[in-house]
Amino acid sequence: MLLLIIMKVSFILVLTFFSVLSCTAYKPVVIVHGVWDLRFSLNFLADHIEEHHPGTKVHVIDMLHGWKSLAPLWYQVKSFYSHIKPIMNASKDGIILIGYSQGGIISRGIVESLDHNITTFISLSSPQAGQYGDDFLRLIFPQYIKETAYEVFYSRVGQRISVANYWNDPHHQDLYYKYSNYLPYLNNEISGSQKSEYLKNFMKLKKLVLIGGPDDGVITPWQSR
Repeated sequence: MLLLIIMKVSFILVLTFFSVLSCTAYKPVVIVHGVWDLRFSLNFLADHIEEHHPGTKVHVIDMLHGWKSLAPLWYQVKSFYSHIKPIMNASKDGIILIGYSQGGIISRGIVESLDHNITTFISLSSPQAGQYGDDFLRLIFPQYIKETAYEVFYSRVGQRISVANYWNDPHHQDLYYKYSNYLPYLNNEISGSQKSEYLKNFMKLKKLVLIGGPDDGVITPWQSR
């Protein structure tokens, strides 16, 4: 119930953002769902955007739901991108991308690593700086606690799980940098040839909106947003 209330508050903030957009700017909106979400989980957000901003075409990307949302994030980045690319191609003025929860960090992977015409990126309660908390972990892996999750997540096998790709254990940073193959690269914490390309792609954005708060109860620490 708390999560539902928080989601609604976040979505009210999204609608507020849309309400200040120029009424002549009808860019398509693309929504990327979070971990464990169902096919219809974010349809109400699309409905509200279309209701409050008539003429806006909203696309909720219909793929990788439920267990499939635990696939490695680089795989998900490429998969979501393949569905979003035709929408971008059809919109010469660009698109608005909304990522909820895990969908936010997937969306950021698209923004940084791939060619795009995304003008506005809205991140809703997404672990942009990583996740380290029991509440979220036990929703998916009830047998683990945050103090020991690193033993699985920071391994080559563990990195096949989406959550492990952004698990950021402050007590085991050496293992985080050694094994994590997603978040530290997006954060430019690891030097490599990708750094300049990621920066160039990120700078294509005209607006970046980060929404989160201390009462989320899922993303931990909440400042990760």
